[in-house]
Amino acid sequence: MGIVLHPSDKNKVPEEGRFQKNLQKSVTRKIVLLLMISAFFFWAGQYTINLMENELNGKAHLERLEETFFDLDTQNREFLLNDRVNDVVRRMLSQEDSGVSDEFKNVFRQFNEECIVRNEVMIVDKGGNMAFTSFGENRISSYLLNYNNAICYNARNLNEGEIYRAVYYDRGNYADSLFVKPIFEEGSIQGYVTLFLSGSEWNFYLSKSNFDGVITDMRQNVMYISKPGMADNNNKFYGVAHGIWESKGDRYWSVSKELPQYSAVIYSLVHYPRNQTVYIGLLVLFLVGICWYVVAGWMSRTMAENNAASIENLVKEIRIIRKGDYKHRIQLGTEDEFGEVGHQVNRMLDNIHNLNERNTELLTLNSRIEMEQLTQQMNPHFLYNTLEIIRNLVIFDAPKAEELIVKLTEVLRYSVNTTRKEMTLEEDMQFIDAYLEIQNCRFGDRFRCEIHMEPECSQCIVPKMLLQPMIENSIKYGFQKKMELNIQIQGYMDGHTLVIHVLDDGLGMDPQRAKELERQLKEHDNSSSSIGLCNLSRRLYLQYGENSGILIKNREGTGFEVTVRIEQKG
Repeated sequence: MGIVLHPSDKNKVPEEGRFQKNLQKSVTRKIVLLLMISAFFFWAGQYTINLMENELNGKAHLERLEETFFDLDTQNREFLLNDRVNDVVRRMLSQEDSGVSDEFKNVFRQFNEECIVRNEVMIVDKGGNMAFTSFGENRISSYLLNYNNAICYNARNLNEGEIYRAVYYDRGNYADSLFVKPIFEEGSIQGYVTLFLSGSEWNFYLSKSNFDGVITDMRQNVMYISKPGMADNNNKFYGVAHGIWESKGDRYWSVSKELPQYSAVIYSLVHYPRNQTVYIGLLVLFLVGICWYVVAGWMSRTMAENNAASIENLVKEIRIIRKGDYKHRIQLGTEDEFGEVGHQVNRMLDNIHNLNERNTELLTLNSRIEMEQLTQQMNPHFLYNTLEIIRNLVIFDAPKAEELIVKLTEVLRYSVNTTRKEMTLEEDMQFIDAYLEIQNCRFGDRFRCEIHMEPECSQCIVPKMLLQPMIENSIKYGFQKKMELNIQIQGYMDGHTLVIHVLDDGLGMDPQRAKELERQLKEHDNSSSSIGLCNLSRRLYLQYGENSGILIKNREGTGFEVTVRIEQKG
């Protein structure tokens, strides 16, 4: 679109430096956009890296906590379920042997020496009376005894081999994990053994880790905690299962795992402070952006001064082409990059013009050849043979000849009617019925054709004279080596695709010839004697898309099968 000047504007001088100003504006916008994108990706990168690092560290630490928990649970469970331990405790409760306490001390001392975390033990009878304890006298309180009796009471309904877990907290820094095992004698409980897994020693064992962790039961009671301050005054921990968790001004990345079979939840906590390097990096980006702007401004002015004339000439030449003069070619007369641009534009215009002419000619030629060739499906030999049969029937069976003439008229009228190139399958089958009656009259009892079409196939859209080339192909080759021929036609829906099989019991094709026909069908080669099948395959491909076409299956000595697939669209 050109520039229209009013009479009052004719003496005005066009504004100079427009290219330079536009270039500076463009550079400024791009620098601002680049800074924004750089800032976003810098922030996103820092955030993602920190997040991934915290996630990986949290999962690694979680695995260590889980492994330690399993080790401690397993060693205490194995001790409580040990047959010797149960026998010694049973004798201690029944007071059968006065020296049994020393025996248990040795067993328990050996067990503690092999443990990675120290345990204390307490044995009471079913009435709650103390039978043995490893706690010193100064450490046994009425609260401890009452709590142990309450836990043992909760474990009274356990069966042999089951262990009750609990948490003991006496307002100290760390809680102890309890393992309670009932001792049975002839099916009845004689007493209880309670192991107290030391929370302080458990914490010391895991203190070498760089990260914090918490292990609670399913009611948030803390069994292990790296920092007691993370729990409330009632020894409860209310963390988050996954994500950021804050406690007393500190931020952590939390990763957790529930262990329902152990009635426990494990939390891995990685310290996640707010990253100040992000703000420093953004400030550096801002300062760098200012430097970019200054340098880009200087470069844009230099480029504008050197290239403005060439650009203006190029724009003028392109405007001539844009107004509709497509035969015009750009003439700049410069040896710089803009001259090369003009040369490439000229080559592009020449290529587009040549390609457009070739495509138009090819489309016209293909449309004429394809449609003329593909609609000529009727074999002239069929017409000659039918007329010969009618000539004979006129002499020997005039009514039959009259009936055959009617059928032939229907077939010819249908085949030469060019007003419609697509039909429903039901309409096309009416033509096939007339066609088959003519063939039955020609071959008599030597020819049989069975048709089985599912009802939903009847309204499918198919090309005109779909089945006739396939039936004609079976008749042509089937009778070459046999006196009798049976054809089966089966149709059904495969999703949105109509599938029709035409199978004859002739002797099939020569393998080499069948292989060549497969190639011709695949490449849409119409240069063979099987032009009917090739034309039909090509027609299906053109009208219904790549998923439509014809396949053959040669059964040498037993028959020949043609499968047609037509995708139903809309």
